[in-house]
Amino acid sequence: MPRKGESIFRRKDGRWEARYIKGYKKDGTKIYGSVYAKTYTDVKNKRLDILKKVDYNHLITPTEHLEFYIHHWFENNKRNLKESTLTKYDNSLKNYIIPYFRKIKIEDITTQKINDFIFNLMTIKRTRGKPLSTKTIKDTLLILKNIFKYIEINHDIKINAVIIPPKQSFNNKVSVFSKSDIYNLLMIIYTDMESDLCKLGTFIALMTGMRVGEICALKWENINLNENYIYIEKTMQRVKNFDDNKPKTKIIETSPKSHSSLRKIPISDYLYRILIKYKKNNDHYLLTGRSDKFIEPRLLEKKFKKYIKSAEIEDGNFHMLRHTFATLCVENNLNIKVLSQILGHSNIQITLDRYTHPDYETKNIFMNQASEIFLKSIDIR
Repeated sequence: MPRKGESIFRRKDGRWEARYIKGYKKDGTKIYGSVYAKTYTDVKNKRLDILKKVDYNHLITPTEHLEFYIHHWFENNKRNLKESTLTKYDNSLKNYIIPYFRKIKIEDITTQKINDFIFNLMTIKRTRGKPLSTKTIKDTLLILKNIFKYIEINHDIKINAVIIPPKQSFNNKVSVFSKSDIYNLLMIIYTDMESDLCKLGTFIALMTGMRVGEICALKWENINLNENYIYIEKTMQRVKNFDDNKPKTKIIETSPKSHSSLRKIPISDYLYRILIKYKKNNDHYLLTGRSDKFIEPRLLEKKFKKYIKSAEIEDGNFHMLRHTFATLCVENNLNIKVLSQILGHSNIQITLDRYTHPDYETKNIFMNQASEIFLKSIDIR
């Protein structure tokens, strides 16, 4: 019986057989080839070696669906991309692009079909019923645009469809913890912080807006208590392992996703008094107090879920600490440009779009102030 998701199976004569696509007929029908070996691992490696040598750019594919080109665009780009980027691309392809375009032929792709795809992205519900973020939608459309460009350059096929990313999703407002939630959470993480350093990481995230991957990668060498700053130079994340002979995923530490994410965050006086209590050797991870052990983002998220449950908070995730920090700064009229740099945003507009959502009362005060200024300027009162 073939293993799940593979065209590899054991024959009656005891040998292992692996099938692969080696070409296409003029009507678009796939042509399969086979390799054989005595063990599963050997036959799998044989197939991988052959697939690396197949020149898919010159196969006969006159009536192919877009999915065919998607796979080979991805294979051609593997060697040039960071593992974190590869994982992001893989997720977008498998979750959004391939399911929609699987049965659509190249010649049938129109601007209307692209618009329908965009509408589909904007109505997809993720976990906890939330829509995709504007960034996820734009990133997905950029991948699709790159695929179209690849097809035109390598297969001399022009796709006459225009991709126009939406300006915003239906719900762009971020979720934050209430002030009572923050108080209850602090009461939990202040307790036994020394024996559970993930509570210290949670506190730092709330006080600085750092991302979960940045917290997990943080070592004491990045925390300068003499000059009072935290230097963000790495992030930790779980990515897909594209080596079929190894586990499906792995943990990596890499530089942040953009140059603006490399940053110094000043340490407040209050945060300093907390950090000085737990200072370890420079090569020790903040969350474990050891150099040979780390806490990955998925585990920190799991621990955080326990904290909010103990704090009797209905729901939430670690990233909401970042949103809460930023929103409180905006609500208290702190400098937006400085906040943008602290958060590691590439430009101030991202910060403004994401966190400046005035409520009705704020708008009411603004309109009264505007009326006063207007009436005073023309002196008719």
